[in-house]
Amino acid sequence: MGNKILLVNPPLSAEKNTPFLTHQVPLGFLYMGNILKKNKFEVKILDCPLFYNQKRAIDKDTIKIGLLPHKIKQQIRDFGPDIIGVNCSFTMFEQDSFEIIHFIREIDKKVKIVVGGAHVSSNPEYVLRNKEIDLAVIGEGELTLLEISERVRDKKTLNNIKGTALIHKGKFKLNPPREQISNLDEIEPDWSLINLNQYFKHPDNSEVAIRYPSIHLVTSRGCPGQCVFCSVHTVWGRKWRAMSAKKVVDQIEGLYKKYGIRNFRINDDNLTINKKRILEICSEIKKRKLNIKWDTPSGVAFWTLDEEVLDAMKSSGYYRITFGIESGCEKTLKYINKEVDLKKVKRLIDYSNKIGLWTASFFIIGFPYETKKEINETIKFILNSKLDFPFIFVAQPYLGTKMYEDFKKAGLLKEGLIELSTPDNTRYSSKNFSSDELNKLKKLAYKKFYLKKAIRYSNPFLFYKEFLSKIKTREDIRYISKVLKSLATTFNY
Repeated sequence: MGNKILLVNPPLSAEKNTPFLTHQVPLGFLYMGNILKKNKFEVKILDCPLFYNQKRAIDKDTIKIGLLPHKIKQQIRDFGPDIIGVNCSFTMFEQDSFEIIHFIREIDKKVKIVVGGAHVSSNPEYVLRNKEIDLAVIGEGELTLLEISERVRDKKTLNNIKGTALIHKGKFKLNPPREQISNLDEIEPDWSLINLNQYFKHPDNSEVAIRYPSIHLVTSRGCPGQCVFCSVHTVWGRKWRAMSAKKVVDQIEGLYKKYGIRNFRINDDNLTINKKRILEICSEIKKRKLNIKWDTPSGVAFWTLDEEVLDAMKSSGYYRITFGIESGCEKTLKYINKEVDLKKVKRLIDYSNKIGLWTASFFIIGFPYETKKEINETIKFILNSKLDFPFIFVAQPYLGTKMYEDFKKAGLLKEGLIELSTPDNTRYSSKNFSSDELNKLKKLAYKKFYLKKAIRYSNPFLFYKEFLSKIKTREDIRYISKVLKSLATTFNY
């Protein structure tokens, strides 16, 4: 007894007409599952959003995407787990996690329910208001979940496990943090825990990447940055730790040969922070003659980039760079606590375009006290940049961030956290704008950007130099067609 662990991603809420949600392989579960299996535990993963064709209405505006409740309950009954780990990564999906926890309790009053993820790590006391939860995991989950599993198996107390929080004798108890895994070469995901073909068939796998099949990887953890809007430090900490270049490419080569994966989306927060390492990764890819494409959808730390690094990345199959500029306004950047040399950024964008990379960047508007003038500075920067694709979001007050505290101090959270608010369609207002005004400003910025592009590209010379020159193969044609179709759908032009 005590040897079965079920790891669950709950079905997720979405707006009524959403066809499917962005979905990645559950890397965290694969890492935890590997360590558990090596220690003789039986592990199963139930990744509910993978079943994107299964939908149910919640209300007139909202649906739930993922495995239907009766099928979830049947899976739990059939497996008979001793511990169920439920993922709760984002504030907006907390109620989705709570719903599946309630399903579990309806089936089994005694099973141990453990929750983890960025939302949980950011404010475990807030999450533990749900009395059906036994334990909250804070930070990295691999070694903590292993100790929890060993204690359940051995029928020992769960009260004093490092890296956890719980309600003990009616009071919130936060245990000491667990030491971080320093050598990431010692851990790896167990791909056998999932059917990768199911992920390859998910529309998201082919919609966003240049090649198929595609997969996400993470090769480093931790971010030394102090951005006010980011809560990633609550999970991975601020100390940067990374796999060796050889280990990274070993993993890529293994997936390339065993599963035929041809596109790798490296989701690190700071992939390029160590110049020697990124150059070694690129060199290893080329040395092993791996015919792959790869990109960095979470962005790259642009202050670590130079022409040598960009050339090496491009020559190893890198095809799209995403910068994390965040704002084109110096005052806003100061508030964000991010040092950005906007002139250097423009040079990097220009050079990336020159060597044939598709260029994108994240921008955020709607910070608590941001004014129209400051937002317009960001929009002006976007319009004057040579980016191919800007991604504009509205600031969200996530738990565990300084910005959450600023929203609170400004009296902007009187209704508490708003579950259905997203960076793409905010429900939060700032001091100077309503949520509707912020959404309209975002949409207007996109329209201005693409209208200006269209006018600029009416010049055949510029159209070829800045756009057509990047399209050299049928693969490129298919990719840019998908991107343009996606943009048209997303922005509803």
